[in-house]
Amino acid sequence: MLGAIAGDIIASPYIKSNAQSKDFRMFTSVRGWSSGEEVTFFPRVTDATVMTLAVARWLATDPEHRKASFINIMTDLYSKHPECEFSPIMNMWCKSEYFQPFRRDCNDVIARISPIALKIDDLNEAIKLAKATTEFTHKDPDSIKGAEVFTDALWKAARGRSKDDIRFAVENDYGIDLNIPEQDLKSILMGAVKEDVIINGEPTGEVYYRDTGKIDYSTMNTLTAALKCFLEGNCFEDIVRRAVALGGDSTTIASVAGALAQAMHKDMPHEILSQCEKNIPSDLKNIMDSFEMSLSRRAAQEPAKKVSQTNELAFHVIKKPDGGRIFVTALHRKELIAALKGRFGNEITILRPEKLKQTYKSLCENGMDGTYVERTRPEVRTLYFQDGEFRTIVTLQGDNLPKQEERIKARQTFCELSKYAMDVKDTLYEKIGYSGEDNIHFGNAYYPVIYHDKIEVFKGDIFAGSVGIDPANGLLRIDQGGDFGPMEWNGDRTESVFKSASFDSIKQSLGEFILDEGVGIRDHGRRPNIDVANDDVAKSTDERLVECLDVDNAPKHSLKL
Repeated sequence: MLGAIAGDIIASPYIKSNAQSKDFRMFTSVRGWSSGEEVTFFPRVTDATVMTLAVARWLATDPEHRKASFINIMTDLYSKHPECEFSPIMNMWCKSEYFQPFRRDCNDVIARISPIALKIDDLNEAIKLAKATTEFTHKDPDSIKGAEVFTDALWKAARGRSKDDIRFAVENDYGIDLNIPEQDLKSILMGAVKEDVIINGEPTGEVYYRDTGKIDYSTMNTLTAALKCFLEGNCFEDIVRRAVALGGDSTTIASVAGALAQAMHKDMPHEILSQCEKNIPSDLKNIMDSFEMSLSRRAAQEPAKKVSQTNELAFHVIKKPDGGRIFVTALHRKELIAALKGRFGNEITILRPEKLKQTYKSLCENGMDGTYVERTRPEVRTLYFQDGEFRTIVTLQGDNLPKQEERIKARQTFCELSKYAMDVKDTLYEKIGYSGEDNIHFGNAYYPVIYHDKIEVFKGDIFAGSVGIDPANGLLRIDQGGDFGPMEWNGDRTESVFKSASFDSIKQSLGEFILDEGVGIRDHGRRPNIDVANDDVAKSTDERLVECLDVDNAPKHSLKL
């Protein structure tokens, strides 16, 4: 947080008169223009510092992180420091009656949230809180995304992750282009708009930047600038100088870059720290000192150690039917990628986490509708990379994991359920006269899909529930399902299969929904699932399925056997 405040103060004299290069003089007054008049700008704290310290006080005084306390603290500091020139959006918000979030994008949010990444030890919780805090004042998707990206990057910088790791995550997890040329970025930050060069009514493929005369205050452009300065700079001072020299909203850019720089390099020169302290009002300095002291006490009580939280070590493996593999990793650490290639070779694809579902779906598609023999489904496994080794949930080490005997008991219970589900599936196939070895995709009936660590139940294409080993803790987990799809439009809603996590209840649900042991009587006369499955098979146009039907036991089929 010291880095964020220092960056703000260093950049403050250049807020209306941009530095021409990164060799500008620090902590001196600068002549510039404001409202048509030439004025002198002195080093000082701006709204970026006030809002940052408001969030720091909020974290320290309200462990429940309520919006009401956030409003009280923010408006209190706003009223005490009107000279800090809050943005138009924050001016309106602090003076409003109902404190509703604005839909307009503005970089205020990333100027204030550095204390969250520094204070909250769990990355997912930090990102979640940054998002929630942003939504107190801003609804724009870019403002929310910017808060999440900055929190992710700062959290990792403060906990020893490399710049390569941070760059990889920013570019691949969030899709931010950090390769934009510096001169183009400067033009954008000064408000220029990128336009095509048109000759004789046709674009030439060339572009130019048209000056609008308005400084850019967008969240993502500000964050991109700060990240580039952080990743390309070699120390705290160099990073902040780069940020100020870019121009635009220099105080916010320098504040964000300064927070990242100090979190990673921890090399703020004593002269800079001393000059900054002279420019911080006493009430704000008390908040800053108290927050920094709390971080120091915690660091002393809990010596730095390797991250052992399982959600930070996990990555997914999609095993394709042909034996190939695609790795999807949520934590793009350099050593993890090297280890993956070392174990599995270079013929791997590392995807963004958000593309996992899309990739899995495309691998499952086989261009058929209704009821058919399925191509073998790709298998998704969750693995972990801990202390230089690949591990499963059973072999993981860490204080946050449930006890070994609990995980072993959960696995044994799942094995019993898996065996029962296999018997249920075999009985279903027997009742429809199917003698093949492959799995069937039914068009309308309930049917189970069994994996090494999960049993899923579908009704046609609609997910109706699952039971399996939770990759986060190794215990048994129930997903109730009930995801309604196109069938709901016809009034045929798909209910959740599993209502309880007890062993007997799970077995009962599998039997009832798939084998009709009582279903159809209590369920308002719904057709028995076996009858629906027989109808599905009778209407199937898949010759592979028909060829595997027992002529004596199979339902009457329209295709010739």
